[in-house]
Amino acid sequence: MPSSINLLIIGDIIGKAGRRALTSHLASIIDEHNIDFVVGNGENLANGFGTTEATAHEMFDLGVHVLTNGNHCWDQRDFMKVIDEDDRLIRPCNFTEHAPGRGWTLQETASGHGVAVINVIGQVFMSGTWSCPFTAVDHCLQEIPKDVSAIVVDFHAEVTSEKIGMGWHLDGRASVVYGTHTHIPTCDEIIRPKGTAYQSDIGMTGSYQSIIGMKVEGALKKMITRMPSRFECVDRGASIFATIVQINPATRMAKNIKRIHIPPSS
Repeated sequence: MPSSINLLIIGDIIGKAGRRALTSHLASIIDEHNIDFVVGNGENLANGFGTTEATAHEMFDLGVHVLTNGNHCWDQRDFMKVIDEDDRLIRPCNFTEHAPGRGWTLQETASGHGVAVINVIGQVFMSGTWSCPFTAVDHCLQEIPKDVSAIVVDFHAEVTSEKIGMGWHLDGRASVVYGTHTHIPTCDEIIRPKGTAYQSDIGMTGSYQSIIGMKVEGALKKMITRMPSRFECVDRGASIFATIVQINPATRMAKNIKRIHIPPSS
């Protein structure tokens, strides 16, 4: 088996623009960086609001191994059935116990390395009634087999302090802990003292000529008037922001972490 696993982490993939960008570039990213395993956040795949079976399979066909989710998990009602049927789709593990689907999954690389992916959602400034993310992640770690080669944690949360806290909480126990949800990439990628790679937010794969992926007019109108306004995804001109983490499968700890950025082609 290879002496390292190269993980590609893609943050929130926003609507058609994000999907188009990955259609154009994901294969070449995988080839250029010898990527073994790809994780993306899919909660905004369907025009910015939730995931559908079609948009999920579009990503799987491109080479994504696991799609995580977040607070928009149930925006597409048919997804409740889909997530129960496909273990490549996960939702935050600290949702209610009555929620369909699962909070973590175990998949394999082509070379046979087991990669566990955990999804969890934050509590600070996040509307919802989910349980403590720290306790929920600890429960997941107890369930994951001891012989996996990597453990990946997507923490879908609003504030950097809560994300940083999770990074420290899991230092030495997870291979990589990273944030999603804010749609803005952070440049704080680091390997913590016990070997866990960390980044506060991967950033979105979507149009940055927008307000977090949405057309400026509608989003700005709501900010100014405080009245309901229609939000629409920008459907072209996406940038890809992602992070590559190299893992030593013998220790499950990170050897390297680096951000990548592919600007829009037009």
